[in-house]
Amino acid sequence: MKYLRWLWNNTRGIRSNLLLRILVGIGQVSLALLMVWLCRYFIDVAIKSDSRLIIQTVVALVVIVAGNIALRQLYFYTTIRATAYQATQVRLRIFGHLLRRRIYDDEPLHSGDVTSRLETDVSTISGAVAETLPQLIVTSVKLIGAFLLLYSMDQQLAWMLLLSTPLLIVMGKLFARRLRNMTHEVRQQDSRIQMLVQEGMEHNAMLRAMESGGWLTGQLDGMQQGLLSKIERRTRFTLVARTVMAVCFGFGYLLAFVWGGLQLRDGVITFGVMTAFLQLVAQIQHPILDMLNMIPQLIHASASIDRLEELEQKDAEGEQHVTKLLSGKLGIRAKGITFKYPKGTRYILHDFTHDFLPGSRTALMGETGAGKTTLFRMMLSLIRPQEGHVELYNQQECVAIAVDTRRNFVFVPQGNTLMSGTIRYNLQLANPEATEEQMRHVLHVATADFVFELPAGLDTSCGERGGGFSEGQAQRIAIARGLLRPGNVLLLDEISSSLDEQTERELFSRLFKAYADKTVIMITHRSTVAQLCDTVVRINRMEG
Repeated sequence: MKYLRWLWNNTRGIRSNLLLRILVGIGQVSLALLMVWLCRYFIDVAIKSDSRLIIQTVVALVVIVAGNIALRQLYFYTTIRATAYQATQVRLRIFGHLLRRRIYDDEPLHSGDVTSRLETDVSTISGAVAETLPQLIVTSVKLIGAFLLLYSMDQQLAWMLLLSTPLLIVMGKLFARRLRNMTHEVRQQDSRIQMLVQEGMEHNAMLRAMESGGWLTGQLDGMQQGLLSKIERRTRFTLVARTVMAVCFGFGYLLAFVWGGLQLRDGVITFGVMTAFLQLVAQIQHPILDMLNMIPQLIHASASIDRLEELEQKDAEGEQHVTKLLSGKLGIRAKGITFKYPKGTRYILHDFTHDFLPGSRTALMGETGAGKTTLFRMMLSLIRPQEGHVELYNQQECVAIAVDTRRNFVFVPQGNTLMSGTIRYNLQLANPEATEEQMRHVLHVATADFVFELPAGLDTSCGERGGGFSEGQAQRIAIARGLLRPGNVLLLDEISSSLDEQTERELFSRLFKAYADKTVIMITHRSTVAQLCDTVVRINRMEG
């Protein structure tokens, strides 16, 4: 039931398309059954009548064939549109949810696993929603229509053909759960392979330096052999089930053929009825076979829904309804902050209190793991303290730190955080409405004037993690990106770690001159940088 509810909730935007295709499919079924009836009529009546009746019957058959072709093309076109739209909408919604999830409170997600789910699982579900479900409804109508038409000709034969259906349904349920488990195992193994490949590409240089490429390739080979083994096991299981079904259908068709032949011999039926029998047997058997073939597709989709629901069940930090942007010089007041990560064995901060005064420059110093970056995350409302609270204030008001206050902060993280795309695209991540003049200004402040000397300037392409630039160049572009944010509090995390001393001095000279009225909090391990600040706050590492 939960799968049907999930599928219904995820058909917004394509429901009219689904209804249209169901109606088109029913139209195809109606024409196909009419074709069977006309073929019987043509053989039994038309060939014994005058030429005019023969021509009329042939024209009707031609119209039916042409109509069926037109409806088939319309069905195909609407299916492709719905499938593509469904995939993009599901992927967009889950991607948006992942960007809002509480990244430090929940279990960490591997980007390779997420990528696999957003591609393979979304594609599987989209096919089930946009293609399989409408087809299942149309096929059911086709089965009922063919049965009723056959029943009007021969009740005994119709019931004999339908008697095998309950048996096949029971068999389908018996192997459904096992097939679903096998599919889940295949998807999990595929995700693990995606993780390894992605991390291998990301750490290519390190792996070469350690000469680990051959060993890692062997690991990938082993994982892929495991994947092939799981796929082969699932395929053998599916093949056995399909074989049993095919045997049932084969003997069903043979039964109809022999039954019709005997009745034709005894003069009970005509040649036209015999022809209709054989056509209707196919019209009944094929829908049942199609429906049973849809079972694995729906099972695969149910496994994919489970995997996507795991992503959607991650707690989101909430939508930003009203952005709280405070004016003037801002201060940050931390009172009695105590914090430990969910799976941590020790407190990162314990009863930490400090007032970062408006317009001040503060250096945060301390050994690795003392809680400096954790404090930044708290100010950005990425995490929440177990005890105490953080406030943002100016001369007029004081507000608690929350998602809606994040816009007051200019955050520049440590290291190379550029994304693949152009320099302009990377800058627009901080402010999509930034003008060319604003981009040039922040690049100058960040000592990234080298961008103006590049042949393509702002439209120069960046590879993944700033590929094509040195660490220092990538870091300066990342600093410029952060400075495009509108906030009056600068949170700078080791922003000069990849810069030489001369560039570092020039960077802070330009930075403090351009943003003299802003509050600056810097994480640093360099005493030369700390000396540029009004206050130095040392945070000691808490032991477990």
